[in-house]
Parts: sequence; structure tokens; C-alpha cells
Amino acid sequence: MGNRKSSKKQPIDKFQLVTDKLIELIEDGVKPWEKPWHSTGYGNAITGHQYRGMNPLLAAIDCLVNGYKSPLFMGFAQAQAHGWKIRKGCKATWIVWGGTACKETTDEQTGETVKRFYRSFKWLNVYNLDCIDDTETDLKKSDVIKFEKLGGGNVEPRITDAEALITAQRADVQFGGDRACYSSALDKIQMPKYEDFTAAEPYYATFIHELIHRTGHPSRLDRKLGNKFGSQAYAFEELIAELGAAFVCNELGMSGELENHASYLDDWLKVLKSDKKAFMDAASSAQKAANLLLENAGMVAPVEEPVAA
Repeated sequence: MGNRKSSKKQPIDKFQLVTDKLIELIEDGVKPWEKPWHSTGYGNAITGHQYRGMNPLLAAIDCLVNGYKSPLFMGFAQAQAHGWKIRKGCKATWIVWGGTACKETTDEQTGETVKRFYRSFKWLNVYNLDCIDDTETDLKKSDVIKFEKLGGGNVEPRITDAEALITAQRADVQFGGDRACYSSALDKIQMPKYEDFTAAEPYYATFIHELIHRTGHPSRLDRKLGNKFGSQAYAFEELIAELGAAFVCNELGMSGELENHASYLDDWLKVLKSDKKAFMDAASSAQKAANLLLENAGMVAPVEEPVAA
């Protein structure tokens, strides 16, 4: 008998899937992390859980690519439990679950049970509310949705939370000129004056972008800085700073759109096309940098590394 081709489906490469969608958007000149997703409130339609970390961005990418109008998602089992179906042709959105898992082992010498804690990571698939068909049941989507939208940003000339976050970093900053940059050699930020920006949010987004670069200093998160302009390493660090600023701005309820900042779209495309995990790696580094800024400002609790119990 000849060899039969396996009918088993190959697992979906989520890293490649997200990267392909991101490349499509960037080639159209769209940076999804600049969108004010803080005011949209991405999350689970049934439980009311708000997506955090990089998941709002992953949800935003799918909404932009597919033209979804709803910011809400649910799992297949949740839809099925309510008698709803997935509309034909709709595809799942992949988000990330990360947390601490526990494994029990037996000490060979003492016979005692030892608990060991470790970081765990896995992909979860959810479906946008636009993909859910409730026409065949009396129970409608609007009857069970518990999610509440987040509020918008501050419209005052100066944004109190953003000012507090910047002050808490105790950064060495020189104001003036028309260029925003961070010098890793001097550990110093150069920023134009507040009055030189067209609005408050672009000022804070630009400032936070430079503060994200600053987290890469050897005394902080120790990323490779001082890369040659135009290199992939330079573009990768810029992507970290863009994403990190977007994460922080999202927590502050602001748009992450920078002002008078160079565009690295072509350079990012080269990075993304050369490494399918580049975006997720950049997003992971950006989340660590964003968390450091937020922790310094007392806006989130410090993330403690799990230890063996």
C-alpha cells in the first residue's frame, strides 16, 4: 500500500498570522498601535474582562483588517453555550494568555511534595461579536453583554496622570529645540517645549516614547542601544519604543500618536518579513518597558518573578 497523506490539519502558526496582518496594515500606512483603543475597550463580551497587555493591540489589528465594528469578543464555547453560531467565513482572533502555573513534584530524598511556579504562555482563539449569529435563538447578544466601555482621555491643557508618570521617572531632561531624542551615552532626554506641540497628547506620547528608550539603559532593562541608524537593530528598538509608548498611553487613556517623529515603516517591514516572531518579541520588550514606567509611578503593582515554594 502506498503512503497515505495525513488528513490531520497543520497547527496555525499564530506568530506568522499576526505578522502577516501587521505587514498588510503597515504596507497601507497604518500603525494600529496609534489608534486610541483605550476609548474602545477591547474585551470579553460575556464576562466583562478587559483585555490587557498586548491583547488590546492584537484585537485592534484584527478589527482593522476585517472591518469589525465591535470591540467585543468571546470564545467558541461561550457562543455555543448561548445557542449562537459563528457566521460562515469568519475567522478566529488570536490573543495571548500569560500567567503563573504551578507544578507539583516529589523530592526524591525527603519524599516531600514541592510546588514549583513558572511562567506560562499560550494562545487563545476568540471571535468578534460581529462574527456571532444569534438569529436562531430567543436569547440575543444584547441580553447578556456585560462589558462597559472605558472612558476617554483628559481634555485639560496638561494631563495630570501623564505629568505624574513623567516626574516619577526622575529622568535627566533638557527642554528646547525641535528634536526629541534619547542619548544612551549621556542617559539624557532632549525634548521640545510643551508649547511647541500642537496638543497635549502628542507631547506626552513623544515624551513617553523617549522614556521607553531610556528603560533600555544598562542600569534598567539593559537592551542593546546605540545601534547604527538604518540597521535592523535600530528599527527594532524604535518599534519597541513605539509599542511601549502606545501601551503606556493606553493605560493613561490617551492616543499614542507621536508628533514630528520619523517614520520607520519600511524598516519595520524588513524586520517583520525577516522574522515572524519579531513583532511579538518587540511587544514583549515594550510591555516590560511600559510596566517599568508605570511601576515607577505607582500606577501598577510591580511584577514579581515566581519562586519555588
